[in-house]
Amino acid sequence: MPRAVPPVTGLQGALTLLRLPLSARPGITAEARARTADWLDDITERVVVADVLLLVSELVTNAVRHTGEPGSLLLLRDEKLLRIEVTDSSPRPPRPRPPRRPEDVGGLGLFLLGRLARRWGWYRHGPGKAVWCEVALPPPRPLPAC
Repeated sequence: MPRAVPPVTGLQGALTLLRLPLSARPGITAEARARTADWLDDITERVVVADVLLLVSELVTNAVRHTGEPGSLLLLRDEKLLRIEVTDSSPRPPRPRPPRRPEDVGGLGLFLLGRLARRWGWYRHGPGKAVWCEVALPPPRPLPAC
């Protein structure tokens, strides 16, 4: 399991960002997914977008379910890398659940994070924490020649 690390990333050059305040209200995970999908509308690799949307869903849902007080969703990207970061009010580090029976619901969020993200971790953020992950982005498609 990743340890607490400072908020350092491999992002370089021109960055774009999206910040979405979160709350524990119904529908916040769907809103975070929709805003993320709109923000990534220039990414042509749909599998990458689907992975990112799943990671956003898991991180936001975990912040709501396990802390009750999510803070914000931050998305940062350059041409090669996307960083997803969700803050919450709990200082407790994320802990994977032990293996469970296949018919049990839930408990796969951190497993998915480990499988889909290039790397992930967490760090203390104010009285709580931030959980982050990074996803490699496909190279931009060249413009067609005229």
